[in-house]
Amino acid sequence: MNSMRVGEELERMLAHPGIKGCALVDAQTGLVWGSRATAGHADRIWEAAVDYWRLHDRQKLHFAGLGTLGAAVMYHTGGVLAVFPCCSDPEVLLVAHGEHSGVDWIALQRMARRLGELLRHSG
Repeated sequence: MNSMRVGEELERMLAHPGIKGCALVDAQTGLVWGSRATAGHADRIWEAAVDYWRLHDRQKLHFAGLGTLGAAVMYHTGGVLAVFPCCSDPEVLLVAHGEHSGVDWIALQRMARRLGELLRHSG
């Protein structure tokens, strides 16, 4: 993995309006591969957010009619927490924390896909 390039991409995501922090997290282990955040964030937020994704994974049968999961988005009083898939081998997720309004979540989802391409081609 090209850590410098991945770090640059995380910095670009953090620079998006309304984004307070973001991290790349291994979906199976919860290990944080890299993160960027404004003051006040802790790695445990990134690690714990993956549990939302795992919950869906354990309940796939129940959600099968909805298609492939494109994102898990949780609305908390302190902001929005979104989990996007980046790549599948290994399964790496982008976790982003942002404000309730003013965030272009579709753009973040596209950035997560591009970051996944970077991860696949640097392995």
